[in-house]
Amino acid sequence: MARRSRNLAQDLVESIGDRIRDGRLAPGEKLPSEAEIMTVYKVSRTVVREALSRLQAASQVLTRHGIGT
Repeated sequence: MARRSRNLAQDLVESIGDRIRDGRLAPGEKLPSEAEIMTVYKVSRTVVREALSRLQAASQVLTRHGIGT
């Protein structure tokens, strides 16, 4: 099952990355909340957190505690 989570996380990374690259998410714009992402993409909080972690590692997003991603 962990393997499936990695695939879901990678799918989410690609989807959010595409939105960033094509301008649907502007530089500095906040991402939706974890709960909203979970609902829209029908994934668990673990998958969302893994995807956001990967996006941070790739310098595609910046997370600021108390403010958002």
